[in-house]
Amino acid sequence: MRHFKFFTILMVSIVCLACNDDDNSNRDQEEQHLTKLLAEIQDLANSESCTDPLDWAFTSYGSKACGGPLGYIAYPTTIDTVEFLEKVAEHRMAQQEFNRRWDVVSNCSLADEPRVVECENGSPVFRY
Repeated sequence: MRHFKFFTILMVSIVCLACNDDDNSNRDQEEQHLTKLLAEIQDLANSESCTDPLDWAFTSYGSKACGGPLGYIAYPTTIDTVEFLEKVAEHRMAQQEFNRRWDVVSNCSLADEPRVVECENGSPVFRY
């Protein structure tokens, strides 16, 4: 009987450790996916030089655990804005799910929303 108890405790421990490793692996994969999506968003946003601020807009991106966006990103309106904004929405939803699933904690400060995009040395710059 003692051997059975020991064996049962050992098996439960192994299963729990394996689940924990799977959880860490899943979390890492989700973080990599979020990082990849954000890099794609940044690549699209930086695909053109900023020469005329009228050709630029901005949108919020990401999702803090407390709510609200991580920040704002400027993008040229001369790109496929539908594809760009869909990718931003995909990232936002994936981050919201990640935050919920992994009980992520963040500061609850709100990102300042820019008033306008201006161009400086070929790059978009926010004015607040």
